[in-house]
Amino acid sequence: MTKGKKSDETIIGNYKVLEKISEGGFAVTYKAEHSSLGTLACIKHNINISPEDSEILKQEAKAIWDLRHFALPAMRDIVELPDKSLALVMSYIPGPTLDDLVKKNDGLPPEHVAWISCRVLDALRYLHYFGVIHGDVKPQNIIVQPKTHTAVLVDYGLSMVKPGRSNSAAGYTPMFASPEHMSGLPLIPETDLYCLGLTMIYALGGDPKAMKIPANTPEPLTDFIRKLTVRDVNSRYSWHKCDVLEELIKAREKSFGRKRSDLLQIKE
Repeated sequence: MTKGKKSDETIIGNYKVLEKISEGGFAVTYKAEHSSLGTLACIKHNINISPEDSEILKQEAKAIWDLRHFALPAMRDIVELPDKSLALVMSYIPGPTLDDLVKKNDGLPPEHVAWISCRVLDALRYLHYFGVIHGDVKPQNIIVQPKTHTAVLVDYGLSMVKPGRSNSAAGYTPMFASPEHMSGLPLIPETDLYCLGLTMIYALGGDPKAMKIPANTPEPLTDFIRKLTVRDVNSRYSWHKCDVLEELIKAREKSFGRKRSDLLQIKE
């Protein structure tokens, strides 16, 4: 990371940092601009300079480097800085997180939760096909673009590619964690589905810890969430048993009388 021509400019590779988006215990995320193209990018820079932290960032890049999907960020580059820290460059996804929207609206109406979850499930189906387990599906990692009715699943810092029996989660968010996370078991596609179920409960204004789904949630949607959040992984929804996305689409139609809801707008 270097200073640009202006003393207040921070440069990372070919990118000028515009603003900080967020900061966690592992990394700082920035909104940046390509110096020649003027296009926006998202840069994740590891805070602690260590081989372990660098490896985590490399694994995040490898997880979806060659994958392309409308509900996933695109990996652009990984830059080694003079101090030996790494910066991961991704496409910039504008919009509030699902967590932001839930807090602003004191929970979202069920039909909004349904279409947002459809977008996330589409991304998970794609990831799981290529052997990638996201590992940290939660409201803070879902960016929603209400005007275009799209949602993007971000942050692959805890993702795994084709994990084996000896691979347990590197970390997790307790409120949105699966039984596999908390038991130190290997993560599997059904793990992400469980976490999405908890995320849906939260988005509806319910209580994920108590598995309490608001009473105004239509029965077909409630039933779908219940099948995502079965503790016994063998009884949980699985891509091997059915197309889980199609099951949600059916639940939407039964609940709201339509498969699409593009005219609905969320208060941002």
